[in-house]
Amino acid sequence: MARTVHLLLVLAALAGCSATRGSASHVAGGTAPDADARRVERLERIGSDLAGSAPTDEHVDIALSTRDALGAWSWPDGRIRVSRALVDALDDDELRAAVAHEMGHLLDAGAVADRATALAGAIDGGPYAAADIETRADAFACGLLRARGASVAALPRMLRAVASRASGDDTIDPARLLARARVTERRCAASP
Repeated sequence: MARTVHLLLVLAALAGCSATRGSASHVAGGTAPDADARRVERLERIGSDLAGSAPTDEHVDIALSTRDALGAWSWPDGRIRVSRALVDALDDDELRAAVAHEMGHLLDAGAVADRATALAGAIDGGPYAAADIETRADAFACGLLRARGASVAALPRMLRAVASRASGDDTIDPARLLARARVTERRCAASP
């Protein structure tokens, strides 16, 4: 039986606190609740727009991460988490591209098998670190953005924006992101 696409946009609270739907009341660590509420609102709006093109047999759970690092992550169980830093660093089109990329890991023929992936590449450097899995997620994102009438140019622009802000982050390879941006720009422009 097909599962319905269910975008549950929640604010994931810090250790010991339960996630709450669209509420910033359980945020710990000194972040202003109003700022998190605005971040969640952006994710809700963007996630709802992208859900209109997602296959109907997948469950996708998009939420704001409490991580401080610049990034977005996806897990095989359908979770996508987007950091506060990434939400703050990107405009709506670029954020939509980042979420579409993560959806690509989840919805493109099982591109994510048994471990988490990150916007900048596989987390552990294992077999999923291959450029192919990121290229496939980028290609899926390009198609999803195009299907929703969104800017496909935002995808390479988002990769460049993350690369430019990755200074001092040893989990992000700016050169790899810039190379992906160049390839994605060509492929998105060439695809129907």
